[in-house]
Amino acid sequence: MRRLGILLAISIAATLVFWLISPKQELTSARAEDFDGFITALMAEESIPGFAIAVIKHRQIVRLEGHGFADVASRRPMTPDTPMNIASISKPLLGITLLQLRDKGLLNLDADISAYLPFRVPNPHFQTAPITLRQLATHTSSIADFADPADYAADADSSVPLTDHIRGLLTAEGERYDAGAHYLKAAPGSVREYSNLGAGVAGAVAEAVGGEPLAALGREGIFAPLGMKNSSWLLQSYPSGALATRYEVRQCIPFLKVCATSTKPKLNYLIGSIFNPSAEYRTFEPYPQYGNPNYPDGGVHSSVHDLALLTLSILNQGNYDGGELLTQASFEEMLRLQLPASLDDRQRFFWRDRYGLTGHAGSDRGVFTSLYFDRAKGNAIIVLMNRTPDGDTEVAMERIFERVSSEMLRD
Repeated sequence: MRRLGILLAISIAATLVFWLISPKQELTSARAEDFDGFITALMAEESIPGFAIAVIKHRQIVRLEGHGFADVASRRPMTPDTPMNIASISKPLLGITLLQLRDKGLLNLDADISAYLPFRVPNPHFQTAPITLRQLATHTSSIADFADPADYAADADSSVPLTDHIRGLLTAEGERYDAGAHYLKAAPGSVREYSNLGAGVAGAVAEAVGGEPLAALGREGIFAPLGMKNSSWLLQSYPSGALATRYEVRQCIPFLKVCATSTKPKLNYLIGSIFNPSAEYRTFEPYPQYGNPNYPDGGVHSSVHDLALLTLSILNQGNYDGGELLTQASFEEMLRLQLPASLDDRQRFFWRDRYGLTGHAGSDRGVFTSLYFDRAKGNAIIVLMNRTPDGDTEVAMERIFERVSSEMLRD
């Protein structure tokens, strides 16, 4: 026992010495006096390759800029007009398209979606309970979340039609129906559970009643009217090298061959929080751009400048120079709380409240995004990063919002 105690003490001492001598990333962001210094330090601390931000105060853009690199290898800078995938911020854009179709009298938010699709989508556990667009937009449809990176196409839009993808997962004759495994054992409208697959179904409804792909509906109804020149649902809209490269960060324990990315979240967190390795022990690993057959859940590519134009329109009651995105009735429908407080007290029509603001966040392989606004004050913060989020970058995003709110948006 005495020998075991000695060995344990030696091991602990050796580990402590190793920890003390291993090179660590200097943490200076908390001491930065100005915002530029804060962002520069934070990007180094959290290995953020590129960062773009827009700040709107009293319905005026007061900050619009990029930092770091859209592509590290070529040192192409991230700018306010650099497009990148915005992940789940796409969902509120889908919501605007659906409400535009409602304004044209083409759909009812509370009708059974099976009336609009070329196949029926009933929850097999509650066959007589209809699934509605409102439920899809509030994640109460009883369609379970589903996302499989194996379905993604690299550097191309998916060749799988959206309706085939949905049919294969959610209809009894579908190849991946799996005895209804993609439905919750809860009645539609009874529980809220975030569902990317549900957003895909909502997109299929939009395309069915709109008579065009989401790319055309979005271009005609949102992007062109607002002057969002760098926004599209399609990868093929962009020339090679136009989009910000998507990155994963690989970090290693100094001197050891022990490394991790966000694919190993526990080890990744331990390496970052305990060893905090310096920059030479962190590398950026590029991902391809992705085409997803379930693209309505997160397929839009946009720039922070374009998203600022969208947000300005929202802060101006959906109006823009020359028109309006939605009728006032649909605009108010989009931004009202949709659910009983007992079910959820933050859910709007695809938008959701956070930080005391309304908006949406997005995360996927190689991207981390946030867009949140205060409708009453006319303020907003929009942030895009071209790296996969992990626990540390999620904290970094919160720190950015806190610093912007305290320094730039305080009246």
